[in-house]
Amino acid sequence: MAYHPHEDWKPLVGQWVQIRVSGGLVDQGTIDDVTQDNDVLWLQAGWGQNRRLFLRNDRVEVWINYKWESNG
Repeated sequence: MAYHPHEDWKPLVGQWVQIRVSGGLVDQGTIDDVTQDNDVLWLQAGWGQNRRLFLRNDRVEVWINYKWESNG
């Protein structure tokens, strides 16, 4: 699966994403909510962890696999 950075977080609520910082994977899961200013997101983690908060100011990047690139 190929993942791509996605700058606008709000449309990704409910989508499975990867969270990266400085290119390194730090978590993955489903975006639960995003603030109106698009600078804070809550992730329902996929590694058995609780909901986590991520801030754009911490150089957080959201990466998504576009469905049209998936094999099924």
